[in-house]
Amino acid sequence: MIDMESDAAAFVDLVIGRPYEPAGLHCWELVRQCQQMLFGRELPPVLVAPERTRELVGLMGLRHAYAGWREAPAPEHGAVVFMTRNGHDVSRAACHAGVWLDLDGGGVLHTDDPHGVVFETMPELAARNWADLSFFTPA
Repeated sequence: MIDMESDAAAFVDLVIGRPYEPAGLHCWELVRQCQQMLFGRELPPVLVAPERTRELVGLMGLRHAYAGWREAPAPEHGAVVFMTRNGHDVSRAACHAGVWLDLDGGGVLHTDDPHGVVFETMPELAARNWADLSFFTPA
């Protein structure tokens, strides 16, 4: 049995490559599962990923309303990572989320369509046009 509380590498191995599902394993649901299984944190659910950018940006903007969340100036193990697309200009608002894990030099575990669940370094994220990363540690 895998001890998810202490084994981030085993969790990544378990989920890597799973397909993105708007009504299942979307970016926020992966963040929720990772936070709960590895860090014991319960985050609010989102049953279906919004299809419209405005709804998605509104959802990601709620991070400022969560009591006890702390913005980190740099990546931290377990931080929720909010990001936007390069060139996406809804006041540069976040439209995607993942989790920073200190594995193999550090990277973001996230899922999107068509790639599914991936673990990417900062240069890999930049190469796929993810930008303006911000890091929040949930209470």
